[in-house]
Order: sequence, then C-alpha cells, then structure tokens
Amino acid sequence: MSAVHNLVSEEPAARSWRPEIELLLSCARARVDREGAARIRALVEHELDWDYLLRVADRHGLQPLLHHHLDAICATSVPDAYAQRLREAARRVSALNTFLANELQRLLALFAAEGIEAMPYKGPALAAEIYGNIALRQSSDLDILVRPRDVPRASEILLAEGYAPLPPLNHAQQTLLMRMQCNLPFTREQNRLIVELHWAVSAPRFARPFADDALWSGREAGQLGATKIKRLAIEDLLLALCVHGSKHLWERLAWVCDIAELIAQRPDVNWPVLIAAARATGSERMLLLGLRLAADLLAVPLPPEAEQALAADPMIGALAAEVVRYLFTPELTPSGLTGYFRFQLKARRRLRDKVQYLCFVITPTENDLARLALPAPFTFVYYLLRPVRMLTTGGPDHFH
Repeated sequence: MSAVHNLVSEEPAARSWRPEIELLLSCARARVDREGAARIRALVEHELDWDYLLRVADRHGLQPLLHHHLDAICATSVPDAYAQRLREAARRVSALNTFLANELQRLLALFAAEGIEAMPYKGPALAAEIYGNIALRQSSDLDILVRPRDVPRASEILLAEGYAPLPPLNHAQQTLLMRMQCNLPFTREQNRLIVELHWAVSAPRFARPFADDALWSGREAGQLGATKIKRLAIEDLLLALCVHGSKHLWERLAWVCDIAELIAQRPDVNWPVLIAAARATGSERMLLLGLRLAADLLAVPLPPEAEQALAADPMIGALAAEVVRYLFTPELTPSGLTGYFRFQLKARRRLRDKVQYLCFVITPTENDLARLALPAPFTFVYYLLRPVRMLTTGGPDHFH
C-alpha cells in the first residue's frame, strides 16, 4: 500500500501526482484545450517510466485517448517503441469498436423489424455520443436495453443469429434471473462477441428499480453512424453510469472520464431531477461519488446543486479517497470479500438501502445458476449455495 500512497495523499487539495499519472489524467478527456496541450508537452519532457504509463493506461481503458492526444500534440517527443505500442493498441480498439458498432446496428435493425424497442447502453453508442469517435472509448461487449416484456422475443432473435446464453441456462433459470438481476449475457464466436440484453439498468436489490415508464418515455434521439437510435435521457444515463461504476468500485478511470464528459458536454442536465431520482433509487451516494471523482481527478466544474449535495455528505470524500488509493497501480488491486462489502455498504446512506444490498449479496447470478440445474420448486437452494460459492471463489460477481 505504501507505493500507492506515494502517488496521492488522502486530501484532494494536497495531491501530488507522479508525472506519468498527471500525463494520463491530462489525456483522459475527449478534448484538450491550449493550456492542457501545453501541460502535456511539458510532462512528456520529464524522464517518464513509459512502461508503467502504458500499463496503467491499459488497465484503465485509456490507451486510445492517450495515443490520440500524444499523437496530435507531441508525437515526436514520444519514444518510438512506445509510440508504436500505443498505435497498435489504438488500432486494435478501433477495429474491435468498428466491428461492435456494425453488429449493434445490425441487431437494432433486427429488433426494430420485430417491433422491439431497444436502446444501446454504454459501448459504441456512448463513445459516439461523448467522444465523437467510436475508436476513442474502449469497449468489450454490447449492452442493449429492451422492455421486460420483449426479453423473450429479443432472446429468440439472438439465438437465431447464432448467439448462445453465457453460461447456458434453461428456461426456469432464465425466468429466475429475470426476477433477480438486470441482464442476460449472450455470446458468439467463442466469446469474441458478447451481448448483454438488459431489461433494467441495475438489479432491483442493488439499487431500487428505475421507473420503467419514465426510463422509456424520457429517451432521447441519437445517432450511431448512419443509424438513428434512441438513448437514455441524460439524467438516467448519468445515474446509471454512476451506479455501474460504484458496483465495480470505480476500478477504471475510463468510467470517470465518461462522467466528466457528460457533465462538461450536457449543460441541459436537470440536476434537481437527477439528484431526486438518485435518492428515490437509494443510489444518491453512488451518483455523488461519480461526480466527486470527475471533479477531483479531471477538474470538471460541478453545478451548485451537486456541490451542495456533496457538502452535505462527508462520507463521499472518504469513499473517493478509498477509490483513489488503489486507482493507479498497474494491475487491479483485489479488494477481497470483506473490503468489497464494506465499500458497498458505505456507498448507501439509508439503513433500508444497506439491508437491500445485503439481500442482493445472496441473490443468485447466472454463474450460480449454471453450476446446478434445479427444477422450479427448488430454486430456493440457489440462495443457500450463493454464499458458499462466494467464499470458495473469493468474492461476488462484481464484474457481472
């Protein structure tokens, strides 16, 4: 832990980043202004540990942005070997994202032909919206949101297109998963392509359900290549991304970058509505933590409503310090079962939300269901097996 403490102190105002981290943070934006470009040039003149920088950038999904800005601002100052590594990484991301975007457009067209409304969630659609270039945001799968009633038909379409449930589940198991979780994963081409079919943006016991009607009635028009799409309203998207980041302990800086860009680019955010929705879903601290990280790490100005909410909850600063403490190690730092649960309980302010989360902990995921096929009358056994599996595997499926 001492090595991490050398990177950053506990208090945001007193932080002193090593130059590699400051360079990464300076490049972790969709656009860099003149002052930011000058700072990047100055940092590249340092005696940098380029191996460390590229490893941390890879961990955080920021190699495309790092390459993009260094190439545009100071290409000749980057050592040739590392410039080549960044170019190759950026090309791989670009190729994969192009492949994913094409498949997403194809699936959306198939769903629309069957009368199924669908919204892309994260992935290439988010990259196009906030970075203006799908190659600048690293993606690994596709997330598509459909109405709960359309999940069976959408699943049939994916099966007809050569996808298979990941892992294989029978009908009774899928029915149980629909009650307890928020998505069904499908795979094709030996896991090269994964599609997560969502009917909600969060499992109901992780954060209380977003109102389905509001989620769909508030959707906005968007564009992905030549395809017109629908996307979540900005308030719903910001909250959903902050819930997602908190679920995964904000272990990737790219998620903070998404929040920063949405705040910077969307002055039309209705902050009172957003904060009220966060309170209603028991995820106010998750939202505020995402905002605090965006402000502290990427210098994004926050609106008065957010500043006021942050000032009213001192726990947010402690949670942000806990995230940052392990953020800039080249590899993910295992939080352990106890550490993960402790973080999640602190990320909830009200007792009822903490209790709901404890119920979520023992809620089976697809990995629990796949271990044992049980008839419908015995599905309660999954709840008994879930704690045993967590103890034997060392943690929950927090990247589920």
